[in-house]
Amino acid sequence: MRARVVGLAVIGLGGLVLAAGITADGWVPLSAVELRLDESFETVALGAQVSYLDPVPVAPVTSEDVSVSVRVRGDEDAGDAGDDTAVWEYLATIDDANGTLVGTSSAVACLDRRSAEAVDCVAESVDGERTDIQGLTVRFPSDTEQRDYDLWDTTVRQSLPARFVGSERLDGLPVYRFEQEVPAQVIRTVPVPGTLVGSSEAEFPAEVVHSNSRSLLVEPLSGVIVSVEESPLTELRGPDGAAGAVLLAGTFGWSDETVEDAVARAEDIRDERAELRPLVRWTGIGAGTALLAAGALLAARRRPARPDHAQDEPARVPVPSA
Repeated sequence: MRARVVGLAVIGLGGLVLAAGITADGWVPLSAVELRLDESFETVALGAQVSYLDPVPVAPVTSEDVSVSVRVRGDEDAGDAGDDTAVWEYLATIDDANGTLVGTSSAVACLDRRSAEAVDCVAESVDGERTDIQGLTVRFPSDTEQRDYDLWDTTVRQSLPARFVGSERLDGLPVYRFEQEVPAQVIRTVPVPGTLVGSSEAEFPAEVVHSNSRSLLVEPLSGVIVSVEESPLTELRGPDGAAGAVLLAGTFGWSDETVEDAVARAEDIRDERAELRPLVRWTGIGAGTALLAAGALLAARRRPARPDHAQDEPARVPVPSA
C-alpha cells in the first residue's frame, strides 16, 4: 500500500516537472544582454531623386546614385569604456556613384550598456567638437517598449521624440515602427557665393537650415534598428530668409543587404537572450519523464503475500485430565 502511495506521488511530481519543461518558453525569463564594447557594423542607405550641391564646381546636381554609409565601431580601449558604459564611434559619409564626396560627419557617444541611452563622458563629440549627446543613437534598448523615445539627431545636435506608431512584421519578424520629425532649424551660418542665395554680393553669410522626416523599424527584444527611411532637406537661406541652393535633399532607405545584416544581428541577440530556455526545457522533459517512469513502477508493485503459517502448525490434541 505504501509503495503505491509513493508511486502516485512521484507520478504527480513527474507530471509537474514535465509540464514545466514543455512550457519553459512561456515562463523562463530572457537573459539580459548588454551593448558590446567591441561592436562593429555598417549601414548603407540608397537615395532616390537626390539633389545636392557639388562642392567642386559649386553647382546643383540631381542623381539617383547617392548613398549614405554609416560605420559603427566600439572602442573597448577608450578610457570611458567599462562594465557599465560602451564607447561607440560613428562615421557617416555621403557620396555618389562617380566618387564625389557630398558630405561627412562623425560622432563619439558613450552609451549605457543596459538602457542604450547616451551618458555624459569625456570622449563624446560631434565632428571633433565636445558635444553633450543625449537620448538614443543607433540602437534601442533590449525589450523596447511601445512608447516614445528620445532619439539623437547628429545634424541638429539634439534629441527629438521618436514616436511609437504601431507594430508590424518585416519578413515575418515582429518589429515596432517609430517616426521622428526634425523641424526646420538653422544649424550654422557659412559664407557662400552670393549667387547661391540670390544676393548681389560676392560673398554672403548664409544660414544653413535643416529638417528631416525619419521612420525606423526596431526589433523589440534586441533593440536593433533593422530598417530606416528618411527624407532630409538641408538648404541655404539668403537675404530676408529667401530660399537658396539646396545642399542635400531626397529620400534615403536602407539597402536590402543592410536590412538583412541588421535582421541577422537582431536574431543573434534574440537567440543569446533565450539560451537558458532550451536548457530548462530539455532538463524538465527528461527529469519529468524519468519521474513518471519511476512512479509508474512503484505504483505497479504489489505487496508480497503473507505466508500461511496455519498449514504448517501441528494439530493440537487435547490432553485428558487426571
